[in-house]
Amino acid sequence: MKTKNYLIPFSTFLLLAFSLLFVGCEDEVNDNNYLSSSFVSFSYDQTVAMPEGETEVVDVPVFASTPSSVDRTMDVYIDASSTLDPANYSAPSTVTIPAGSTQGNMQVVVTNSPNIGFGGATIVLGMTAQAGVDQPTTFSGSAEAGTLSVTTNLMTITAKTLCEDNQVVMEFTLDPWPEELYWWLLDETGTVVASIGTYALYANPYAGLASGTVVVEEICIPSGTYTLEIYDDYGDGGGPITVTSGGVTLFSTDGAFGSFTSVTFTL
Repeated sequence: MKTKNYLIPFSTFLLLAFSLLFVGCEDEVNDNNYLSSSFVSFSYDQTVAMPEGETEVVDVPVFASTPSSVDRTMDVYIDASSTLDPANYSAPSTVTIPAGSTQGNMQVVVTNSPNIGFGGATIVLGMTAQAGVDQPTTFSGSAEAGTLSVTTNLMTITAKTLCEDNQVVMEFTLDPWPEELYWWLLDETGTVVASIGTYALYANPYAGLASGTVVVEEICIPSGTYTLEIYDDYGDGGGPITVTSGGVTLFSTDGAFGSFTSVTFTL
């Protein structure tokens, strides 16, 4: 068997060695630069529940991955995915992490007036970076291990009305003639405690809503016995209706109730 000996000139070996060293050092510098970047992130989503008319101040902490010798101020914006009416809250336009610290704080003021509702609505906050200093992101893993993951960071505050009694949820699926539907809820004395609004023959408050729309009505009432009365002006019924409280179905109909149906329940 013949063998061949491959001889590499010493100068070529040195060139190859220095090339490998240069590439290795360049990769290491890039990793270190990436790892030393200062990331800024919100901490966690929050939920605030309050009675109608009350106001809550929500403390929102902001964290940085590394301290800095100077104050760092990030612009704060309201993301387009927010669903809460701007009339219900106020939020600062900036948040500052003081020099030498890795934590800053901002406050969002939420007011339950007009009534937010039991289902709740959201304020979604985002940050934009201070140029050349911080990246408003969440991150995990490391560049050295090849597992660094960086994503845009948003923070959600869910605000809703607090029901301290019994929450009753009524769902009305509208038929093509929603203006014919009317309902009210009576207590044991016959007093109206909730209703669709002002009655008007063939012009009731759901008028103008599209067929198939699901209207969700939420009320908060003390324990007791109640009667829900549902009317249809034309007398041909309407769409499906369900009434629940605490996950228990109190009433359900497919809508074939003619001109009138009712249910009495105790909470």
